Amino acid sequence: MNKHEIEIVYCVPCGLLPQAEKLKNDLKNVDATIKLKEGDKGVFDVFLDGKLVFSRYKEKRLPNLGEIIEMVE
Repeated sequence: MNKHEIEIVYCVPCGLLPQAEKLKNDLKNVDATIKLKEGDKGVFDVFLDGKLVFSRYKEKRLPNLGEIIEMVE
């Protein structure tokens, strides 16, 4: 199984860096390369291997750790 790539895009003006860093830290035991990317306009998106798997706009909330781990596995 190839190592996954996770990209977390977070809104800088909204102050979502701490939440992005926490999610990245919580995912440290997952077999994946995790990158943080700055964004704006309220964004908090999680991409798995280039595919959007979580969108704050769509879900109207931030992701929880369990659902992201489930998507990776």
